[in-house]
Amino acid sequence: MTDSDPAQPGPDKEPATDALAAKLLAVQRLLDELDVDPDVRLRLHVRYMAICTSLKLPTANQARMALRLDQLTADAQRARGGDPLGQPHAPGGQGNHEQQPGVN
Repeated sequence: MTDSDPAQPGPDKEPATDALAAKLLAVQRLLDELDVDPDVRLRLHVRYMAICTSLKLPTANQARMALRLDQLTADAQRARGGDPLGQPHAPGGQGNHEQQPGVN
């Protein structure tokens, strides 16, 4: 016989939930420490809140939310590094506009 508590989640759910909770806390702390433009900070916080809200839905996909948290973390670190836009992905072909082909 085993002494298992039926109120506790199964062994397959607990590690994923704990990992996601740890990731949520890490992103929250990263966002709290950001010293960036207020608009960038607000945009990142709104994305974080959208992820948190999505996790409350019964159809929440934890793997997808973990991926969204990873993307948010990367964008927050990019913003902290001086990227003024804090955009998730820069559109292709929009590099340094001051360079001219064959000149620079």
